[in-house]
Amino acid sequence: MSRKGVEKMPPIICIVGKYKAGKTTLVEQLVPELKRRGYRVATIKHNVHGFDLDQPGKDSWRYAQAGSDAVVPSSPQKLALIRKVERDPTLEEITRLLKEDYDLVLAEGFKQSKAPKIEVHRGEDEAELICSPRELLAVVADKPRDISVPQYPLDDIAGLVDLIEERFLTHREEEETTLFINGKLIPLSPFPRDIISKALLGMVSALKGTENLKSLEIWIRRKA
Repeated sequence: MSRKGVEKMPPIICIVGKYKAGKTTLVEQLVPELKRRGYRVATIKHNVHGFDLDQPGKDSWRYAQAGSDAVVPSSPQKLALIRKVERDPTLEEITRLLKEDYDLVLAEGFKQSKAPKIEVHRGEDEAELICSPRELLAVVADKPRDISVPQYPLDDIAGLVDLIEERFLTHREEEETTLFINGKLIPLSPFPRDIISKALLGMVSALKGTENLKSLEIWIRRKA
Protein backbone atom coordinates (compact mmCIF):
# COMPACT_ATOMS: atom_id res chain seq x y z
CA MET A 1 0.00 0.00 0.00
CA SER A 2 1.21 3.49 -0.68
CA ARG A 3 -0.22 6.72 0.65
CA LYS A 4 0.49 10.14 -0.69
CA GLY A 5 -0.59 13.32 0.99
CA VAL A 6 0.10 17.01 0.53
CA GLU A 7 -0.57 18.76 3.79
CA LYS A 8 0.63 21.33 6.27
CA MET A 9 3.12 20.35 8.96
CA PRO A 10 3.38 22.50 12.07
CA PRO A 11 6.81 23.36 13.45
CA ILE A 12 8.10 20.76 15.91
CA ILE A 13 10.34 21.41 18.93
CA CYS A 14 11.77 18.56 21.01
CA ILE A 15 12.19 18.99 24.76
CA VAL A 16 15.14 16.81 25.75
CA GLY A 17 17.28 16.22 28.81
CA LYS A 18 18.52 13.59 31.19
CA TYR A 19 16.25 11.58 33.48
CA LYS A 20 14.39 13.80 35.98
CA ALA A 21 15.85 16.98 34.47
CA GLY A 22 12.38 18.53 34.34
CA LYS A 23 11.30 17.93 30.73
CA THR A 24 7.65 17.28 31.53
CA THR A 25 7.53 20.27 33.89
CA LEU A 26 8.89 22.53 31.16
CA VAL A 27 6.26 21.32 28.68
CA GLU A 28 3.57 21.91 31.32
CA GLN A 29 4.78 25.50 31.66
CA LEU A 30 5.23 26.21 27.95
CA VAL A 31 1.76 25.07 26.90
CA PRO A 32 -0.32 27.58 28.93
CA GLU A 33 1.96 30.48 27.94
CA LEU A 34 1.64 29.58 24.27
CA LYS A 35 -2.12 29.14 24.67
CA ARG A 36 -2.33 32.53 26.39
CA ARG A 37 -0.78 34.07 23.27
CA GLY A 38 -3.42 32.47 21.08
CA TYR A 39 -1.58 29.46 19.62
CA ARG A 40 -2.92 25.94 19.17
CA VAL A 41 -0.45 23.49 20.68
CA ALA A 42 -0.13 19.70 20.43
CA THR A 43 2.15 17.63 22.65
CA ILE A 44 3.80 14.27 21.98
CA LYS A 45 5.51 12.06 24.56
CA HIS A 46 8.03 9.37 23.62
CA ASN A 47 8.30 6.38 25.95
CA VAL A 48 10.91 3.76 25.06
CA HIS A 49 9.37 1.35 27.57
CA GLY A 50 5.97 1.37 25.88
CA PHE A 51 2.50 2.20 27.22
CA ASP A 52 -0.95 0.67 27.34
CA LEU A 53 -4.24 2.52 26.89
CA ASP A 54 -6.50 -0.44 26.10
CA GLN A 55 -6.83 -2.27 29.41
CA PRO A 56 -7.55 -6.04 29.42
CA GLY A 57 -11.27 -6.71 29.32
CA LYS A 58 -12.25 -3.33 27.86
CA ASP A 59 -13.95 -3.22 24.46
CA SER A 60 -10.96 -1.59 22.74
CA TRP A 61 -8.70 -4.33 24.14
CA ARG A 62 -11.10 -7.01 22.88
CA TYR A 63 -11.10 -5.48 19.38
CA ALA A 64 -7.29 -5.50 19.34
CA GLN A 65 -7.20 -9.10 20.58
CA ALA A 66 -9.58 -10.03 17.77
CA GLY A 67 -6.98 -8.81 15.28
CA SER A 68 -7.99 -5.24 14.45
CA ASP A 69 -5.00 -3.32 13.09
CA ALA A 70 -6.29 -0.03 14.55
CA VAL A 71 -8.76 0.76 17.33
CA VAL A 72 -10.29 4.22 17.89
CA PRO A 73 -12.13 4.74 21.20
CA SER A 74 -14.31 7.83 20.76
CA SER A 75 -16.59 9.95 22.94
CA PRO A 76 -18.15 13.42 22.76
CA GLN A 77 -15.18 14.76 24.74
CA LYS A 78 -12.14 12.98 23.27
CA LEU A 79 -10.86 10.18 21.08
CA ALA A 80 -7.71 8.07 20.89
CA LEU A 81 -5.99 6.03 18.20
CA ILE A 82 -4.41 2.70 19.14
CA ARG A 83 -2.55 1.25 16.19
CA LYS A 84 -0.04 -1.55 15.82
CA VAL A 85 3.37 -0.52 14.49
CA GLU A 86 6.29 -2.57 13.26
CA ARG A 87 8.93 -0.06 14.39
CA ASP A 88 9.34 3.08 16.45
CA PRO A 89 7.70 5.74 14.23
CA THR A 90 9.51 8.98 13.49
CA LEU A 91 8.37 12.23 15.05
CA GLU A 92 7.20 13.50 11.65
CA GLU A 93 5.09 10.38 11.10
CA ILE A 94 3.45 10.80 14.50
CA THR A 95 2.80 14.50 13.89
CA ARG A 96 1.06 13.62 10.63
CA LEU A 97 -1.55 11.64 12.61
CA LEU A 98 -2.72 14.78 14.39
CA LYS A 99 -4.69 15.77 11.28
CA GLU A 100 -5.50 19.27 12.52
CA ASP A 101 -3.94 22.65 11.95
CA TYR A 102 -1.86 23.14 15.08
CA ASP A 103 0.52 26.06 15.29
CA LEU A 104 3.21 24.15 17.18
CA VAL A 105 4.07 20.65 18.36
CA LEU A 106 6.07 20.16 21.56
CA ALA A 107 7.58 16.68 21.73
CA GLU A 108 9.16 15.33 24.90
CA GLY A 109 12.09 13.11 24.01
CA PHE A 110 13.00 12.16 20.43
CA LYS A 111 16.61 13.30 20.88
CA GLN A 112 17.53 11.48 17.64
CA SER A 113 15.09 13.60 15.64
CA LYS A 114 16.32 16.35 13.34
CA ALA A 115 13.80 18.77 14.87
CA PRO A 116 15.25 21.72 16.86
CA LYS A 117 15.65 20.98 20.53
CA ILE A 118 15.42 22.69 23.89
CA GLU A 119 17.57 20.89 26.43
CA VAL A 120 16.67 21.03 30.11
CA HIS A 121 19.69 20.80 32.36
CA ARG A 122 20.09 20.71 36.12
CA GLY A 123 23.06 20.07 38.35
CA GLU A 124 26.80 20.14 37.81
CA ASP A 125 28.23 22.85 35.57
CA GLU A 126 30.69 20.42 34.02
CA ALA A 127 28.13 17.77 33.09
CA GLU A 128 27.93 17.41 29.32
CA LEU A 129 24.80 18.24 27.41
CA ILE A 130 23.19 15.32 25.59
CA CYS A 131 22.89 17.32 22.34
CA SER A 132 25.48 19.20 20.37
CA PRO A 133 25.08 23.01 20.31
CA ARG A 134 24.19 23.01 16.58
CA GLU A 135 21.08 20.93 17.36
CA LEU A 136 19.86 23.22 20.11
CA LEU A 137 17.40 26.07 19.94
CA ALA A 138 18.05 26.86 23.59
CA VAL A 139 19.18 25.51 26.94
CA VAL A 140 17.04 25.82 30.06
CA ALA A 141 19.20 25.37 33.12
CA ASP A 142 19.57 26.20 36.80
CA LYS A 143 23.11 27.52 36.19
CA PRO A 144 24.66 29.37 33.20
CA ARG A 145 26.86 27.29 30.90
CA ASP A 146 29.77 28.27 28.69
CA ILE A 147 28.11 27.57 25.33
CA SER A 148 27.05 29.77 22.41
CA VAL A 149 23.38 28.83 22.60
CA PRO A 150 20.54 30.97 24.00
CA GLN A 151 20.13 30.15 27.69
CA TYR A 152 17.19 30.67 30.03
CA PRO A 153 16.73 30.11 33.75
CA LEU A 154 14.14 27.53 34.73
CA ASP A 155 11.55 30.18 35.58
CA ASP A 156 11.87 32.36 32.44
CA ILE A 157 9.05 30.72 30.50
CA ALA A 158 7.92 33.98 28.90
CA GLY A 159 11.43 34.64 27.57
CA LEU A 160 11.67 31.14 26.12
CA VAL A 161 8.28 31.48 24.43
CA ASP A 162 9.43 34.83 23.00
CA LEU A 163 12.27 32.93 21.31
CA ILE A 164 9.94 30.17 20.03
CA GLU A 165 7.51 32.77 18.74
CA GLU A 166 10.22 34.72 16.91
CA ARG A 167 11.87 31.67 15.34
CA PHE A 168 8.84 29.57 14.41
CA LEU A 169 5.51 31.34 14.72
CA THR A 170 5.68 35.03 13.78
CA HIS A 171 7.20 34.63 10.31
CA ARG A 172 5.63 31.36 9.16
CA GLU A 173 4.85 31.07 5.46
CA GLU A 174 1.19 31.49 4.61
CA GLU A 175 1.29 28.25 2.63
CA GLU A 176 3.28 25.11 3.34
CA THR A 177 3.38 21.81 1.47
CA THR A 178 4.52 18.47 2.88
CA LEU A 179 4.68 15.14 1.02
CA PHE A 180 4.42 11.68 2.60
CA ILE A 181 4.88 8.43 0.65
CA ASN A 182 4.23 5.13 2.43
CA GLY A 183 3.93 7.17 5.61
CA LYS A 184 7.46 8.56 5.26
CA LEU A 185 8.19 12.27 5.01
CA ILE A 186 9.73 13.14 1.63
CA PRO A 187 11.79 16.39 1.62
CA LEU A 188 10.76 18.82 -1.10
CA SER A 189 12.87 21.51 -2.68
CA PRO A 190 11.07 24.76 -3.62
CA PHE A 191 10.40 23.90 -7.30
CA PRO A 192 8.54 20.56 -6.91
CA ARG A 193 6.84 21.88 -3.75
CA ASP A 194 5.39 24.84 -5.69
CA ILE A 195 4.39 22.67 -8.67
CA ILE A 196 2.55 20.14 -6.47
CA SER A 197 0.85 22.82 -4.41
CA LYS A 198 -0.34 24.94 -7.33
CA ALA A 199 -1.51 21.95 -9.36
CA LEU A 200 -3.58 20.43 -6.56
CA LEU A 201 -5.03 23.71 -5.33
CA GLY A 202 -5.89 24.69 -8.90
CA MET A 203 -7.75 21.44 -9.54
CA VAL A 204 -9.80 21.42 -6.34
CA SER A 205 -10.60 25.14 -6.31
CA ALA A 206 -13.39 24.57 -8.85
CA LEU A 207 -15.10 21.94 -6.68
CA LYS A 208 -18.05 22.69 -4.44
CA GLY A 209 -17.28 23.01 -0.74
CA THR A 210 -13.70 24.23 -1.21
CA GLU A 211 -14.34 27.94 -0.77
CA ASN A 212 -12.82 28.08 2.74
CA LEU A 213 -10.00 25.61 2.11
CA LYS A 214 -7.34 25.70 4.85
CA SER A 215 -5.58 22.38 4.26
CA LEU A 216 -5.70 19.70 1.59
CA GLU A 217 -5.05 15.96 1.87
CA ILE A 218 -5.13 13.46 -0.97
CA TRP A 219 -4.75 9.72 -0.35
CA ILE A 220 -3.76 7.27 -3.08
CA ARG A 221 -3.73 3.60 -2.18
CA ARG A 222 -2.33 1.07 -4.59
CA LYS A 223 -2.76 -2.69 -4.41
CA ALA A 224 0.39 -4.58 -3.57
